[in-house]
Amino acid sequence: MNTLFAPFEPESSGTPMPEAHVRLGVRGDLPHTGALAAQREGGLPADWIAQHARRFETDGNQLFVVEAEGAIIGYGWVSFLTPVDHGGRNAPDGWYLSGVVIAPDARRRGLGRRLTQERIDWALERGSAVYYVVAASNWASRALHGELGFEELTDDFRMPGVVFTRDDGLLCRRVERPDATVTELASRR
Repeated sequence: MNTLFAPFEPESSGTPMPEAHVRLGVRGDLPHTGALAAQREGGLPADWIAQHARRFETDGNQLFVVEAEGAIIGYGWVSFLTPVDHGGRNAPDGWYLSGVVIAPDARRRGLGRRLTQERIDWALERGSAVYYVVAASNWASRALHGELGFEELTDDFRMPGVVFTRDDGLLCRRVERPDATVTELASRR
């Protein structure tokens, strides 16, 4: 079983968390996002905190966090990337969503959706489109992003630093008025 992705259970949901809110991340959130990353990915929290700090300090990156009752229970990033300039292929420059992590006990409560929608809104205030890359096997992410208006652009691309173990990557885009969703296009594969 793949532990990096949430199981695809479209009918499953937990108790909503109306007290949780999404906000822009600040430096003081990094110990919490680092701990969540270590819990999900493995490794030492200190290493993840250092990695998040480097990203946080680099122009073109914006951290978002989910906070409930004073605790950081999720995070995600938006980054302005220039893939072709850095060795990529067939991937446009623009704002890319990445790195959503929700604490295990807070999953299936709509927080990933809220976090993703906030990042989409933020990116579309700064550009005409927002992108994300996903493994075709990550049905939970594909369904969520499809419901939020993403369309599949291509599976013939290369993003620097991104490896798809099954060679099943999809490059997706959301514009103000998408024509087709990731889920609709995937059903034709």
